[in-house]
Amino acid sequence: MRGFNYKARAFSKVNLSYLSYCSNLAYGSKADISEPLALLGFDLSRDNFFFADSETDTQAFVVGDKHKIIVSFRGTEGKLSDWVTDIKVFKETWTNENPLGDVHNGFYGALNSIWNAVLEEIHTLRTNKQTIWVTGHSLGGALATLAAATFELQQPRVGINGVYTFGQPRIANHEFSRNYNGILKSRTFRCVNNNDVVTRVPPQIFGYSHVGKLMYFDTDGAIHSDGKLSWWARFWDRLEGRYDDVFNLTPDGVGDHSMDQYQELSERNSK
Repeated sequence: MRGFNYKARAFSKVNLSYLSYCSNLAYGSKADISEPLALLGFDLSRDNFFFADSETDTQAFVVGDKHKIIVSFRGTEGKLSDWVTDIKVFKETWTNENPLGDVHNGFYGALNSIWNAVLEEIHTLRTNKQTIWVTGHSLGGALATLAAATFELQQPRVGINGVYTFGQPRIANHEFSRNYNGILKSRTFRCVNNNDVVTRVPPQIFGYSHVGKLMYFDTDGAIHSDGKLSWWARFWDRLEGRYDDVFNLTPDGVGDHSMDQYQELSERNSK
């Protein structure tokens, strides 16, 4: 049985492992993930935990027990290379009613396509003041971050305990990042595996910025927080990873983006 510290506010390696598992589960169909979620102790009798929109290719699940509620967003299922190359870099105001920055309009539209249903389920499940946790990989990480921001900056605060993302791209401009970090940085843990290329798009030259605390897996798989790993250490570590590409048919930056790798590293570091 996987442990989970539902009261944690600081970074938790136990929760990192648990939420990496949930992020990987989000890639499955409703039928595929029902049994694993039930084995984690979640009551699925209401049969209303799975949300999807075919038009935006967005998918998520929401589950809860008496202590916690977990929202997990799926990443892209298209070809990663196409998604990175063709990613739309247009931004729109977030939101017109309460402008707090500009966000990637593709991410904004994807979240909106299922947001009302997700929000309704969270309110239905939250009968015991459970702590709320949001997670996701790749595109799912971007949606998880934007969901947390919507909870805490645009709506009456529900009290997000933690946001754990894996290989997420940049999602918004500097103004959004400042507003987000002013409230949520201490509870947002953005995991990056060595040379993961997706964490570098959209480019900074287009005005995009990251949020939260960087949690960096080095070439050996050890995890470091941004406050304890210098820019030069990350630079040389990435050079080592690129050198290894010569002997690997899978480009390092793309291979490092695999959610399977993120889960394996998260579980290894939690022991």
